[in-house]
Amino acid sequence: LLAFGIAFYLFMLYNFWTFGDRALPAASSEHGVQYDNLLLITMAVIMFVQVITQGLLHYFAFKYKGKKGNKALFFADNDKLEFVWTIIPVIVLAGLIIYGLFTWTDIMDINEEDDPIVIELYAKQFSWQARYAGKDNVLGKANVRFIEGANSMGVDESDPYAMDDVITAEIHLPVNRPVLFKMRSQDVLHSAYFPHFRAQMNVVPGMITQFSFTPTITTDEINETEYMRDKVARINEIRKTGNESRIAAGEETLGEYEQFEYYL
Repeated sequence: LLAFGIAFYLFMLYNFWTFGDRALPAASSEHGVQYDNLLLITMAVIMFVQVITQGLLHYFAFKYKGKKGNKALFFADNDKLEFVWTIIPVIVLAGLIIYGLFTWTDIMDINEEDDPIVIELYAKQFSWQARYAGKDNVLGKANVRFIEGANSMGVDESDPYAMDDVITAEIHLPVNRPVLFKMRSQDVLHSAYFPHFRAQMNVVPGMITQFSFTPTITTDEINETEYMRDKVARINEIRKTGNESRIAAGEETLGEYEQFEYYL
């Protein structure tokens, strides 16, 4: 058990050292800083508690292992200890929950006076489509009953607000301007996830959900970061190695991965 405890910590440190660079890079959205701070604090608390509790667990299991004449010290009842190990988690968890609620409120507080770009995300098995609200920045009405032929998003073509809507499969966002995503699903529950913008929202059939964020880092800027240069180089090294076996098997090879692009 003692050997397992030591191996556990060594393996944990090995993973941090080896895979620490595989976490997401710095957030590319305005609210992402708050999100990352909340995550960092939560992980720090969890790691602190984990190190202490696992250490004590293995230490006492080793100290009081089965041995003639070896008897563990125990308390049948200790109100002070029970109070301590109850009130400390209560305070810590209450702090995390309150901090989390404030962060959630800030992130989800969509101020339409900031003139956000309105974009609809439409999910279906198994693809995504997007619809820009056009120059009027108002999305036309839509309903699954209108889906027919080229009208794959069910846009109400009789609605004047729909006349300048633009349907696309690729999204382009400007930096430093809020974007408001309104989301619909054609069939089942989907999840719209922008990992680099720290944005995620379920897309639910029969209702419109929404999420807003302000991009702060362009594609060119994130590609200039050390993190992304290393990532691109690592991907190309993997492709190069894989291509050797593909050539030997007479299969088509993969081209060079040139640069990172944000993705949904």
